[in-house]
Amino acid sequence: MLEETGRWWHLATRIQWIGFGLGLPGGVLLAVTAGRPGAWELVGTAATTVTSVPLAAAYVVTLLRVTRRFPAAGRALAPAGRAAASNYLGQSVLCCLVFTGYGLALAGRLSPLAVMGVAAVIYTVLLGLSAWWLRTHRYGPVEYVLRRVTNGT
Repeated sequence: MLEETGRWWHLATRIQWIGFGLGLPGGVLLAVTAGRPGAWELVGTAATTVTSVPLAAAYVVTLLRVTRRFPAAGRALAPAGRAAASNYLGQSVLCCLVFTGYGLALAGRLSPLAVMGVAAVIYTVLLGLSAWWLRTHRYGPVEYVLRRVTNGT
């Protein structure tokens, strides 16, 4: 098995080097070309589109490595996974309320760093709510409704 032979760590390291090596410069290119005349913005968007898959793989492998090295981190993040649909919808609603005209209309007004801060706050709030909810319930609220609808009970 890949994990038992130690090859997993070697493969994980390669995924990280390739993913971050391609993906981070692609993201920087997008940031630099955003709002530039059409062709430049198109180049930045294309580069990001091509490099987003290896970057996502590098993020996943990094998260796996962190949770294996520090099991408490995995336990802390587990409620978000157990209520993934609820968190996904909650994140969508909160982002709409923060960034669109239905709410604070902050789209285009915040720096990229501030947007990351808002995202971190939203994630932290939803993670806390998920942990609180799952203390007394087996599933997240959306997961519960989906189970009721699909199982007919």
